Amino acid sequence: MAKFCPYCGKPVKNTDKFCIICGKPLLTDISKGEGKSQIKDLPEEKEPDKIETEIKDNEPQREVVSLTNNDNEKKKSKKQKELSDVKPLPEEVKEQMVYYIEYNDIQLNKKVLIERLNEISKLTKNPKYDYDTDFKKEVNIKLQAIKTLIEEMKEKESVIKKSLEEPFIVQRIQNNIDTKIFQLENLSREHKLHKVDKESFEKLREKYKNEKFELEQERKTLVAGMKLWIQDLKLEKTELSGERKLNKGRFHSKEIAEEQFQGLDKEFDLRIKKINTKIKTLEQLTK
Repeated sequence: MAKFCPYCGKPVKNTDKFCIICGKPLLTDISKGEGKSQIKDLPEEKEPDKIETEIKDNEPQREVVSLTNNDNEKKKSKKQKELSDVKPLPEEVKEQMVYYIEYNDIQLNKKVLIERLNEISKLTKNPKYDYDTDFKKEVNIKLQAIKTLIEEMKEKESVIKKSLEEPFIVQRIQNNIDTKIFQLENLSREHKLHKVDKESFEKLREKYKNEKFELEQERKTLVAGMKLWIQDLKLEKTELSGERKLNKGRFHSKEIAEEQFQGLDKEFDLRIKKINTKIKTLEQLTK
């Protein structure tokens, strides 16, 4: 008598324990113990009611994910709006910021030059320095060149220092805010001690509060513009770091020689240090 698979309807042999077409077990020819084992290993087919329940159970999760995405979009949109609302910094403020950056950049350059001067100075202790005229001449030229650069840096530092307005405008505004806070506190004390009449107290309090608010808004606007500049510098630093890693990869894959790699790596290192100096300077000025 012909036998057929109860699942797919394809003909099977009486000795087959599994359908060769769909792969499902032919339970009628499997012993009870074996059948239970096979059934246990099979994935449980979900009933329609269970499937519907699981879908419903998952719906809140989808809603949570959707809400999270919406929140992220709103935050992103809010941040973009805040950035677009940032007013450009006044020219005189930008000029002062550049002076501060240049001043700190000179400190870094002087440090690099002094380190280089110390390195070359060690060559004067080389025995060749005493008997090799060409070697001595080359060393002396390098020493003189670095000393000249250091002197130029010192002159430039002196000129820039005269142009610096100290304290920086953000600190000056903060000092004025602190003054207004003190005036408000002192006014309250004077009023409590009946040294200031009520009408004068209310007028002065309103005046100090308005002045304090205007100063706070001015400071907030300046700091927002400076932070935008800091953000741009951090992006530039990230790009440079990526280029530096690429240079290292090119060296390891033997695309460039070690001497070329070392030269480029030192250049990247100095550029990143200069950006770090700018970031540090601006962050200090925002405080």
